Amino acid sequence: MTAFLEQHAIQILLCVLIVYEAVRLLVFKDIDSIRPKEWGPVKEEFRDAYAREMGILILVFGLCMIGMAVISLYDGLMSLLFILLAIGVTFYRFNRIEKKYGNENHHYKS
Repeated sequence: MTAFLEQHAIQILLCVLIVYEAVRLLVFKDIDSIRPKEWGPVKEEFRDAYAREMGILILVFGLCMIGMAVISLYDGLMSLLFILLAIGVTFYRFNRIEKKYGNENHHYKS
């Protein structure tokens, strides 16, 4: 157990932080914690849907972190490729959710 914690303590800490942020979104609907202030607030009618979709997205990314830790026990390269794929998919979904619910007048355009 000690050897596992020595190798994976940072991944476990990141996973705990990710789950904490997902709970803030899913339970408390605190979407201001993940959006820059320059983007402005999300319209009131979209706040619940935005928080739900972003919370699920962040929770799935946390599960990917756990998957990466397990895969890294067997093959380090595959775990690196897995987490890079998870980051890419997360960025893509974040962009899609932001376009769906966010303000169109912020500076982030893709």
